Amino acid sequence: MNKAYRCRQGQQTEKEIYLYFVRYFRKHGYSPSYEEIGEALNISRRTVQTHVTSLMDRGLLATDHPGCVRAVRLTGYEFRMKRAGREGKE
Repeated sequence: MNKAYRCRQGQQTEKEIYLYFVRYFRKHGYSPSYEEIGEALNISRRTVQTHVTSLMDRGLLATDHPGCVRAVRLTGYEFRMKRAGREGKE
C-alpha cells in the first residue's frame, strides 16, 4: 500500500471519528468512549486514540482532563439541553 493512499485513508478515518463525536454529543450530551467509537467504526481502540490525539493537536477536539476519555469535547460547538414541554408558553 503506498503512502499517499494510507494518508487519505487516515484522513477519512479521522473525519469519521470527528463526525461520530458530533452525532454522539447531539444524542447523549457527553463524549463517547474509545471502545464505543471503535465498535461503531470497526477500528481498534489504539487507532481511535491515535486519531483523537491528532484531532486534538489540530484543535478540533479538546479536553480539560487528559486521561479521562469522556472529558473530550468538540471545540467551537455549544450544546444546550432542550427543556421538555412547551417552549414559550407559561
